[in-house]
Amino acid sequence: MGRGVKDLDMSERLDELVARLANAPTDRVLDDLEVEVGRSILLRRRDALAVSALAPVRFASIGLALAMGVTAGGAVAAAAMRAPTAYVTFSSSAHLAPSTLLEGRE
Repeated sequence: MGRGVKDLDMSERLDELVARLANAPTDRVLDDLEVEVGRSILLRRRDALAVSALAPVRFASIGLALAMGVTAGGAVAAAAMRAPTAYVTFSSSAHLAPSTLLEGRE
């Protein structure tokens, strides 16, 4: 494929921008970069060890919360089934409630 005039202009402009970037001074000294990277890796490893050490505590707390939720939910459900429901004309449990008659069920 042949290159158009626009492609050459963009390529030349890109070359000019890259050359200008290569000649620009750096905004920070990179002498201690390797030490900083090593320090960052060490901190990340420490954090990973702390997270893995606390994993059993996290799992136990999630299990406890789940057990408490199931127990409380079961108790509420059992209490709701045992409690007698009052039959009131406009209650939602009444099969002749206006809301059920207006829904158009067949």
